[in-house]
Amino acid sequence: MMQQATYINFNGNIVDSSQPIFTSANRAFRYGDAVFETIRLMNGEILFFEQHLQRLKKSMSLLGMLPHDDLTFHNLYLSIRHLDQVNQLKGHGRIRLEVFRNDGGLYTPQSNHVSYIIEVTPLALRHYKLNDTGLKIELYTDIKKPVSALSNLKSSNALYYVMAGLYKRQHNFGDCLVLNTDGRIAEAISSNIFLVKGNTLITPSLEEACVAGIMRESIIRMMKEREMPVIETGIEVEDMLKADEIFLTDVIHGIRWVSAFRHKRYFNSSSRQLLKEIQELHSTKKV
Repeated sequence: MMQQATYINFNGNIVDSSQPIFTSANRAFRYGDAVFETIRLMNGEILFFEQHLQRLKKSMSLLGMLPHDDLTFHNLYLSIRHLDQVNQLKGHGRIRLEVFRNDGGLYTPQSNHVSYIIEVTPLALRHYKLNDTGLKIELYTDIKKPVSALSNLKSSNALYYVMAGLYKRQHNFGDCLVLNTDGRIAEAISSNIFLVKGNTLITPSLEEACVAGIMRESIIRMMKEREMPVIETGIEVEDMLKADEIFLTDVIHGIRWVSAFRHKRYFNSSSRQLLKEIQELHSTKKV
């Protein structure tokens, strides 16, 4: 059976995803000179779209990348909806928007102008669903993530996560936690982490080298609006072992609960309730 063709958007042009679109001089390939957003399309709604674009704009500004006329809410919305249609996603999928500096130069760029690619892939689940089986997690300690202004970006410099992913697969863990250079918890491989202690949520602050996750930000804001205690701070291994619950957050999965870290076992009442509230926020929104 012939596989259905898929399409991407490269600088505003719809291109067959099997066709080459740049050369080995590409700066994302050569130097990781790129930032990206991973976005969830659900029931025709582009979730947290404004937050993603704000983060992208902030990341590009930090890296000295010039704005691009196509990277506006209106233009990107139309481009994503078009890719949804031509790839027959039927309103459900994962979107990756990557922005990279144009070719030229060695470490020092010749230009700060950028290009972009939008890719989409289908997702089977039509809504957020809590994982049936809790994740068993462990620390990845071989390579630690430096604390700097770049730490909060979603960039193509992802070797910390690649190495942690290899360690996770080698030892058959559900996920691994990346440490910062101070030895504290930064995040999981592709997710932020929250601890529940009593009625308080605890998560690494941005100063701890975690990515400024969109779902992380949304949960913190949601809790603060309800005057529920949220603490952004440094997290040690001992804090993990004293927690009542642990869960991971990202825009693709929503929330995934952790059942085990070392000898400690956890339940999921808080993560289940939080995910239910997030589901309710989006269940009636359709485009």
